[in-house]
Amino acid sequence: MKPLIKFLFFFITLTTCYCQAPSTLSFTHFETDFFTYQPIQKEGVSDDHFSFAKFVISEVKNELNNDVKNYTAIHYWNIITALDKLKVDKSILIFAFQKMFEKEGSCNYILNFKGKATFYDSIPAMYDFYYSNCQKNN
Repeated sequence: MKPLIKFLFFFITLTTCYCQAPSTLSFTHFETDFFTYQPIQKEGVSDDHFSFAKFVISEVKNELNNDVKNYTAIHYWNIITALDKLKVDKSILIFAFQKMFEKEGSCNYILNFKGKATFYDSIPAMYDFYYSNCQKNN
């Protein structure tokens, strides 16, 4: 059984490392990956949504100035909004939302924009979970 587990771990690690496109965002290096992230217009993403997302990503990158210490809740909020427009994998949206929640002031956005955030429909369970946490803490 142990050799099988080692093989599976090695296989998953290998395929994860070599199958990711250069414009992906990883969970382990999300903040630094974002600095080099280049949005891709997937099928089904309108030109307007793509242009909007590219603009937002560019503005956030400019504000962050390649320093991971500069991330705030609003940066993550804007990143989530842009990534949702690009129809990235929901797991990335959820991860970014969790990262946002760790930042000071995140509950202000979560409480004030429930149902109004453009990405709400993409991650409603996650949003509602953190919404209820914010309500308890305020």
